[in-house]
Parts: sequence; structure tokens; C-alpha cells
Amino acid sequence: MRSLRLRADRILSPSLRIPHEAEFRYDQTDPLAVSLALRTPEGSIVRWTVSRDVLFEGTEEPSGIGDVRLWPSRVRARRVVLLRLEVQDLSSLFELDLARLRGWLEETFQLVPPGTEFDHVEWATALATLMRQG
Repeated sequence: MRSLRLRADRILSPSLRIPHEAEFRYDQTDPLAVSLALRTPEGSIVRWTVSRDVLFEGTEEPSGIGDVRLWPSRVRARRVVLLRLEVQDLSSLFELDLARLRGWLEETFQLVPPGTEFDHVEWATALATLMRQG
């Protein structure tokens, strides 16, 4: 398991940002997904599951559809990734450090190289989870 903690600034306006703590976790037993926990200043935690491929693509070009979208940008000459999360009609925009996120994602590629994810799936566990949900 690999994890990364970094600051995620929620952008409310061009001049107003609220700092959050973001924790990304990657587990080889679920090789296609990254879990994201965002801790608000009040201490509550919002959890998301994001495709590892979508996260990586978002460090290079616009990526994602629907609830999760990412794209690289620059803020005061600093390279960042903008992450938009949406639920129903509510959305939040976060600014993340591009170099730290990309470096961490590259570490996950050393654990499970792109294209080999299905070799690492624990199929019995995945099937049991689907059966419980069905």
C-alpha cells in the first residue's frame, strides 16, 4: 500500500481558498483505483474512489467525466492539478501540487505497472464483494 498526504486548497473564488488535507491511497489488491480522503478544516472526512489512470492523465491533460475531472494548470508560475468533484448539483474545485501527485502515481506504477492491473486483482474477493452487493 502506498499513501500520499498533501494540501488540497478548495477554491471558492480567485482570491479565496480553504486548505484541506488530502490523503491518496493505492492498494495493489485493488489496482485500478485510488482512494481519496479529504479532511475539512472542521475535521469531517469526504471519501472518493478515483481511477488511477484518470488521476495520472489529469497531470498531463484534461481527464475524467462526470463526478471527477482533473486538468493541469499554473497558479503564479507553480504547476498544479485542478480537481473538480461533483455530487448531484454540488461541486467543489481543489488545487493540488502537480509534481507531488505525479511522483506518487509513478511510485504506484512501480508496484503495478500500467497494463498489468488485472494480473493483480484478487478475483475471489471481488466476486464475493459483488455477490454481497447484489
